Amino acid sequence: MTADDGRAAVYAAEIAAFEGTSYESLTPFDELVALARKISSASWWPRGDVPVVRARADSGTSSATQRGGDRPTVRLAAPQMTLATLVHELAHVLAGVASGHGPVFRRAHADLAGYAFGETEAVWLLDAYAAMQLAPGPRAWAQPPVRDSCAGPLAL
Repeated sequence: MTADDGRAAVYAAEIAAFEGTSYESLTPFDELVALARKISSASWWPRGDVPVVRARADSGTSSATQRGGDRPTVRLAAPQMTLATLVHELAHVLAGVASGHGPVFRRAHADLAGYAFGETEAVWLLDAYAAMQLAPGPRAWAQPPVRDSCAGPLAL
């Protein structure tokens, strides 16, 4: 994989969009796994089942990885067991783990925020990306339905 240009700016945009919200609150691991199953079983989701596992006990960061032809796996670190982190890592899976934090990832991230959290939250993220001069790329999957933010997040 080439250098992951824009990674720091994506992280800054996420902080601007979600810091101080319930999406950044620690969430029980089983609830995160259940949300991942809801997302990966949706009719629009093109990537199939995505295993979500705990990262090593000493890990401080979460990841989405794929080795060869294996299915992508999301690993969640204990200090990052939040809805926002899960959606971020699933966006890597949707975009293709080799996409880094580029335009396709940003489209996937906004789509997943809208699907899992709601339209308002997707706009928060898109606005934060725009402020960082990070445009989302084209969508290479079916457009997911966007939730009404008043209905609450998909996970609850």
